[in-house]
Amino acid sequence: MPNDVQEAPVSQRAAYAVRPTVFVDGQQRADVHASLRTCVVSEQEGGMSSLSLCLSNWGITSGSVGYLFDSGGPLQLGTRLKVYFGETSAPCGLFEGDIHAIEARGSVGTPPELVLLAEDDLFALRCARRTAFYESQAVGDLVQTIAGRHGLQCDLGDLPGGGAGSANWAQLNESDLAFLRRVLARHDCDLQVSGRTLQVRRCGEGDRGSLSLALYSQLQQVRVIADLAQQVSAVTASGFDVAGGSAFTATGSGVHLGAGSGTTGADLLPGSRSEHLGGPAAPNQGEAQALVDAAFDQRARRFVRLAGSTEGNPSLRVGTRLRISGMGQRFDNSYDVIEAHHRFDQSHGYRTDFTAQSAYLAQP
Repeated sequence: MPNDVQEAPVSQRAAYAVRPTVFVDGQQRADVHASLRTCVVSEQEGGMSSLSLCLSNWGITSGSVGYLFDSGGPLQLGTRLKVYFGETSAPCGLFEGDIHAIEARGSVGTPPELVLLAEDDLFALRCARRTAFYESQAVGDLVQTIAGRHGLQCDLGDLPGGGAGSANWAQLNESDLAFLRRVLARHDCDLQVSGRTLQVRRCGEGDRGSLSLALYSQLQQVRVIADLAQQVSAVTASGFDVAGGSAFTATGSGVHLGAGSGTTGADLLPGSRSEHLGGPAAPNQGEAQALVDAAFDQRARRFVRLAGSTEGNPSLRVGTRLRISGMGQRFDNSYDVIEAHHRFDQSHGYRTDFTAQSAYLAQP
């Protein structure tokens, strides 16, 4: 383990239990806990985390051998599940949502299994598809309108400008979730659900804390690549301001690049390479500038992409900032997590797989 990294221990104990804790409609059930075979909680930028829970479905029930979780039991479509990961003496809640699918499995030589699939409260937004027009609404007001439609509270955080600046928005045969993702991407923002609160944050903020990971210690497996293929030196957009009566052009070359330090992909390009935004329309100079800044920053942050697997850690979430060491001077840097999968099974215990990114090479 490199000497310059101080990893925080996952537990203060040398040996500890990490079996996930599952609450069914607010109640912890011993039968579900004892039957659990595998559990995966997945989350990514853009929101809507998901759960896959596999249970052994054969045993003694009501004095006879049979199916443990059959029709009429506690596990039904629409049942509310909450799942905690980490050391069982101090677990961390990673998922809360409703069951939307139930699968039965069986094969010769193994007991029957029941698989429960659930998604968090953005599931309702994913299933609500509509065509609508929102007139003269700031981004923050638009988010609150759609969240309120589904009974969610809002935490807008540092939404650029507080979402100020009214505009007209068209939702054309889109789900509410796809529409929100599209609108927030124009402002380089991400959305996640925590409980019944819709949280909006600027991408690359690292607002879910920080962790240090060292190769061959807690960081058990890793692949990292720096790729210039999608990097540009500038992003441009142009249009005509009808209200002002003049044409405009906007250029973006980096405003908020997120984690890390060193040399960007744009700095390493062999010459100039620009991208012109022809798709998203901008009504004025200010909106065009926001578009090109967001487009450039999103590309830049994908320059260095890292995929790793660690000892199970419930603190490793989308939005966590990682300090990686042991990869050599080129890649030892800070990265923002954009995808995380918390996995438990009876063979490997608890582990966390993740994807993170940075706009920088520490040493080119």
